[in-house]
Amino acid sequence: MIAVALFKVLALSAMASVRLGFVSLFPEKPSFKNATEVDVQDDFETEKPFTEEEFESSILKKDYELNEVSERDGRRVQCGNDVTLMSRKNVLFTSSQRWPNAQIPYVISASYTSRQREIIASAMKAYHTHTCIRFVPRTVEKNYIRILKTGQGCWSDVGMTGGRQKVSLDDHCVLYSRPGLVMHELMHVLGFYHEHQRPDRDKYVSINFDNIEGRNKDYFQKTKMWDLATARFSYDYASLMHYPSDAFAKDPTIPVIKPLRGKPALGQRKAFSPLDLKKLNRFYCKASGLYGYNGGKPIKRWGFYRPVKFYSKF
Repeated sequence: MIAVALFKVLALSAMASVRLGFVSLFPEKPSFKNATEVDVQDDFETEKPFTEEEFESSILKKDYELNEVSERDGRRVQCGNDVTLMSRKNVLFTSSQRWPNAQIPYVISASYTSRQREIIASAMKAYHTHTCIRFVPRTVEKNYIRILKTGQGCWSDVGMTGGRQKVSLDDHCVLYSRPGLVMHELMHVLGFYHEHQRPDRDKYVSINFDNIEGRNKDYFQKTKMWDLATARFSYDYASLMHYPSDAFAKDPTIPVIKPLRGKPALGQRKAFSPLDLKKLNRFYCKASGLYGYNGGKPIKRWGFYRPVKFYSKF
């Protein structure tokens, strides 16, 4: 009796859905075209995924880029500005926020120039070359990133937050002279916080909070817990995830961040540091059953392959 009553309810609901123009109880599996249209309706016009030619293109400066503008509001753009401030910023980063199988589906806005696309593709290829991580064109995946210009700078959520998530890369974030700006934001996407926010950072750097713009002080607060992506690694002054000494300074002539050990350069945005690569490979490649890479191809952790050592050309 209960089964019959339930069937009648479902039948009536389906009929009402058809009459009123609602979606079906059993919707057809969306195609890539349908998935794209959702973004278009949200004022997001997608462009085709990166081509092999774009991945292979050189980002060495060209004649028309000799005078590349790398300033905003009179200040040098040296770092990926920030991450989305979320209540979970000080919560332990867990494996549930790690992208499955080391693959990150993406869509990209049509607002980028061909040269900007080459620079973003080159940043992605750095991950493809030195880790098992792959940025793949989105088809029907529920969890994916949207790369776009927001007019709000360079920022991203940290880790896989669920559903559709933005990666903001405005014009001043996509520069041939600082490819690490894009790589920095993609490391946020993969679950990495800023190096200077580690719980143990006071042993390695001092922060002059009096010289930080008020609205940006949160980006210098220490995380309260270690996360899986950073624990067990030493402090890395050379990391792509470290801010430069004058980041968000009221007075750029006075350092905001001072190293307490030696005189290392801070805030480089050129390439992965060796420790950046070790973290990425341990957190993603080892966890995904992959050990490393060989000429850009992931190497299986088990089987007849011998493990390779992690290294960096930079």
